[in-house]
Amino acid sequence: MHVHTTMASSDSMLDPHDLVRIAAQNTLTGVNLTEHDQVIEPHQQAAFREEHEDLFVNFGMEVSTDMGHMIALGLRTYLPGIRRVAQLREELDKVGGFLIVAHPFRRLFDPVTAMRTGVKFELTAEQAAEQLPVFQHVHAIEVANGANTPQENEFAYQVSQILGIPGSGGSDAHSQTGIGAFAAGFEQEVDSPERLLEELHAGRFEAVHRSSTGRWVKFEVGSSEAAKQDA
Repeated sequence: MHVHTTMASSDSMLDPHDLVRIAAQNTLTGVNLTEHDQVIEPHQQAAFREEHEDLFVNFGMEVSTDMGHMIALGLRTYLPGIRRVAQLREELDKVGGFLIVAHPFRRLFDPVTAMRTGVKFELTAEQAAEQLPVFQHVHAIEVANGANTPQENEFAYQVSQILGIPGSGGSDAHSQTGIGAFAAGFEQEVDSPERLLEELHAGRFEAVHRSSTGRWVKFEVGSSEAAKQDA
């Protein structure tokens, strides 16, 4: 649900064709490309899907906004004004899109970051859920991100549970490393962009990750450590 490739993300070293190959090796049945502030042109999407018919490929976008990074699904192109979350949500609502706040607590617990900014993050999960306005604008929270620390992921999961908002997972991979570490697991088969949005809005998904034996298991507080002991 969250991955960047050389197709349009300048900070990525991941060839999109390698992504498909590695995703299949990791038993993933689909990928959602979220290039930075750009949606791949329709003709490029069609050509890529035609070349990789055995794997469902969706094209979303990671948008840099006034409230952090957002994973937007359903927009056909980048639109003026969507760097403001309220406008981004408005545009997504027009087309039946879906909005996920990406890695909402990244680096907030890092003492080096606190020293540099002079701000120490001291909110409890309950306080964060109540006081941070970003959660009023999104459909879901990314609770399992492959580039996050366990503390950042588990705190996001706790906030999602308090708010009753679904939690999503994604690798946030920018290279071949990390693909398949975290993902979104769906109850029903997803084989088209329309079906993906339908299942997302129905809430029939959850964040999942790989156990030491390769099983996909639900992500929750303590599950990453438990998965290491999976037998």
